[in-house]
Amino acid sequence: MQTQKDNQINHDLRDILKPYANQWVALSRDRTKVVSAGMTLKEVMRKIKRNDCLLMKVFPSDSFYLPLSS
Repeated sequence: MQTQKDNQINHDLRDILKPYANQWVALSRDRTKVVSAGMTLKEVMRKIKRNDCLLMKVFPSDSFYLPLSS
């Protein structure tokens, strides 16, 4: 029996996201291409015509994101 965790795939997005540092992007459902990009989330949401996109903020390659928990 497969669990949800077994179905998860790690996607290496470094190459596709490199030109979009400090921007918001909408990725295709299969995470193979950028559907839309912009400086604000609102701008990207206005541009996309589909509801099945993954929205995310792209950080510069020389930085990192470290979420803190309490």
